[in-house]
Amino acid sequence: MNKTFLEYVAEDIIGKYGTDLSRIAVVFPNKRAALFLNEHLARIAGQPVWSPAYITISDLFRQHTDLKTADPIKLICDIHKSFTKCTGIDETLDHFYGWGQLLLADFDDIDKNMADADSIFCNLKDIHELDDISYLDDEQKEMLARFFANFSDDIDSELKKRFLSLWSHFGDIYHDYNRRLTEQGIGYEGAIYRKVASEQTLHLKYDKYLFVGFNLLQKVERVLFSRLMKEDKAKFYWDFDEYYMPSPSHHLTTSPSQQLSGGALVSSAPTNLTTSPSQHLNLSDFPNELDNTDPDIYANMRRPKHIRFISSPTENAQARFASNWLLENDRYKAGRKTAVVMCDESILLPIMHSLPPEADKVNITSGFPLAMTPVASLVMLLFDLYTLGLRKKGTAFNPHYLKKLMAHPYARHLTISPPHHLTTSTPQHLTISPILHHIATLIKQVGIATKPEGDALTQESVFRMYTILNRLATLADSGDLLVDNTTLRRLVSQLVSTSSIPFHGEPVVGVQIMGVLETRNIDFDHLLLLSCNEGNMPKGINDSSFIPYTIRKAHHLTTIDNKVALYSYYFHRLLQRARDITIAYNNSTDNGHTGEMSRFMLQLLVESGQKIDHYSLTAKNQPTPLMPKPIQKDETTLSKLQQISQLSPSALNTYIRCPLAFYYQYIAHIKEPDSDPETIDNRMFGNIFHRAAYLIYKDITDHSPVIEKAHIQAYLSNRKLLASVVDRAFEEEECKTNNGLQIINREVIIEYVTKLLKIDQQLCPFSILAMEEEAKVYTQLSFTIPSGGALVSSAPTKQYNLTIGGIIDRLDILTDKQTGKPRIRVVDYKTGNQPSSPIKNIDEIFDPNNIRSKHSNYFLQAILYSLIVSRSKRWNPANHPVSPALLFIKQAPANHYDPTLLIDKHPISDVTVYEEEFLTKLKETVADMYSPDTPFTPTDDRKKCELCPYRMLCGL
Repeated sequence: MNKTFLEYVAEDIIGKYGTDLSRIAVVFPNKRAALFLNEHLARIAGQPVWSPAYITISDLFRQHTDLKTADPIKLICDIHKSFTKCTGIDETLDHFYGWGQLLLADFDDIDKNMADADSIFCNLKDIHELDDISYLDDEQKEMLARFFANFSDDIDSELKKRFLSLWSHFGDIYHDYNRRLTEQGIGYEGAIYRKVASEQTLHLKYDKYLFVGFNLLQKVERVLFSRLMKEDKAKFYWDFDEYYMPSPSHHLTTSPSQQLSGGALVSSAPTNLTTSPSQHLNLSDFPNELDNTDPDIYANMRRPKHIRFISSPTENAQARFASNWLLENDRYKAGRKTAVVMCDESILLPIMHSLPPEADKVNITSGFPLAMTPVASLVMLLFDLYTLGLRKKGTAFNPHYLKKLMAHPYARHLTISPPHHLTTSTPQHLTISPILHHIATLIKQVGIATKPEGDALTQESVFRMYTILNRLATLADSGDLLVDNTTLRRLVSQLVSTSSIPFHGEPVVGVQIMGVLETRNIDFDHLLLLSCNEGNMPKGINDSSFIPYTIRKAHHLTTIDNKVALYSYYFHRLLQRARDITIAYNNSTDNGHTGEMSRFMLQLLVESGQKIDHYSLTAKNQPTPLMPKPIQKDETTLSKLQQISQLSPSALNTYIRCPLAFYYQYIAHIKEPDSDPETIDNRMFGNIFHRAAYLIYKDITDHSPVIEKAHIQAYLSNRKLLASVVDRAFEEEECKTNNGLQIINREVIIEYVTKLLKIDQQLCPFSILAMEEEAKVYTQLSFTIPSGGALVSSAPTKQYNLTIGGIIDRLDILTDKQTGKPRIRVVDYKTGNQPSSPIKNIDEIFDPNNIRSKHSNYFLQAILYSLIVSRSKRWNPANHPVSPALLFIKQAPANHYDPTLLIDKHPISDVTVYEEEFLTKLKETVADMYSPDTPFTPTDDRKKCELCPYRMLCGL
């Protein structure tokens, strides 16, 4: 049976140091391996053991300094202060936050590699002084020269000038920032590591430090390790394989994926790349502590392995496959020798739900994501309510946001206070403190209310969330966190997405379910890697930095090559001792997936010499699509239908388009979902445009009964006035213009209103009779249906009276240019696209197949309103001809545009010409709607279903 790396280490420790290990510290890259090593020590010793101290490399550095690692948000707040001080740029923290994260990452990398910040951040304008940097070798100078060449031409361009100006301050920011943090007794990780590595004397707590399983070392680690080794305080255990192992006297010149800074190789074939000079270490620099006497420690990759590659169409399919894999050959019975490793930890939840009941002992090393808990969604809803959801100057809530919050399962535990006590007239960033304290208090209410339920996950998630909010509130109270509500919400979301809730259990018992980083130093017999795609393995490397690649390379900072190399080591080391390996990847190319297997899988195929089987996951059962079913008109349905005494053109058009949708909306009264006020859908866009047009003409008609060209010109010549009207329309429709999309929509609406005014200016003079609410028009429609339900001529009939009508966008009167006589127009504004085909006759208006291509629904509404107006003694006492008009703003030409409806390419100058034919078709449609024998059938045009709010009820 293969021994694991930690078993070799345990045997060596017992053999060299005995069972009293109280003065020994074992240092790991992470905590997980300590639990396994401790168990091995106890078993191998066969007697009581005084355990060593187990610490991580981070613990080791922190034990030798008084500086505390600062909160990441606090660090950004302080780097912002140094930035504004050194540059004189009055950049707000909101805009700076992303920059600050990049800058902090660069500073951290500089310190961990003990580089000279002043040399890195030298003034690039002095590019001719390259010869003075004698500390660089020829290769490094050549790399820098290639980068600086990009700045030799057109050096005074605005972009380059700004970059060079900013760059010239980075050194000052670095020094000021570190002074600022040191004065507070805090620091970022790199600064703390560098300080410890630079100390002349260290007060070591233990007699011996055993470093186990390290790989790529940064400069601070190499300096500390070398120092401890020279003082005979350190020993090193490197995990390697004899697959490709150079002689001890040779420098390592392999690719980063094979370089272990302790002088050993990972179990993968070499490539032609070489490491940077900083990584060329003699094997004797950090000797391997294991005696090379056991032949079983070598050539693990040469042993025959059972390797399978499995392609999967989805992530969830891989998660479900994990259950089958555990049951196959009883792998779950191997306990901790079996591991399911997630290259993408977002699939943890489906894996947990797919575990077979036989695997009753499972250890999950990845924490449960806080973002997936109900309290996380609750906090986001609360932030929306108390920021975006305020209206009337902060004295009331927008019902949309309040309704969304009240639908949350934890809402019953909350006492929602009126928002006015959280808002002040002070700058916006000063209001975040009371909001944070208030939301934290509400989360505490949830914790107290849910405690009797005994749900440990709920309690832990609430506690974690409360801690995050309290920390932010403390930073806001101290004046460190000065951001607006939008940035605050983004910060909370970012913190929540990176937080997790640990699972409690016995770590060395049962099947191990873990992320890639938790596998370091641990070996398994049975191994399943999930989501092993390019982008997951190696992780999607974000190389964003203010320091260009060539300069990073020249100064031995961390580059993308190092990051890829690290994951290569994790991958190959994990496979090194396993004998049963299954690797799954997502081969789909949708939802952001590239469908590519990891480059390391390709390397195995080409270089390993192992036989690799290929399989695909497929669904055994093909899903049967649900087909919408008609709803018969039973007594209850007929009763509800006959209670409808008034119909709008929208209701009629809904019935023509899809009788089943009519049933859902007008019989079952299932409301369409509210649109989000933070987004503008087509309906909201149209509402805002309509409101802006109303406000302009209301202002004009309040002062003059006749609209003249000069009235309209007053708006056209004053864009600021136009914009203020549009802004008022946004406000009245309770839609904010606080993000990029809304700002773009605002500009489009201003342009649409401008086009409307230019079109109307050509009609002047004209008068507006009524608009919107003032222009309500209704009429009685009498129709008959067979009372017995049989649609035959001999059946008795029953007469119904129905009120039909609605609200007209605009009713105006002008002088017809052809006849010279007055003509009334029923004008309907349309912000969508014009019909692609013309309406040829009245029958086509009532044909559901014409709704999408010919917008027959628009014609029905406009003609119906026009017929009502033509017979109205209120609106047309002089019996003027009435025309329906559809004004398509988006595609309307600015000059000589006539929106009058056309039938068979003929303008409807007098709607009464089509009255008899139109009313006949209208009565037939309504009679069909009320007929007991006609069910509410679904449309047979699936294109109409794509945007239907009821499509899920139909199973589509």
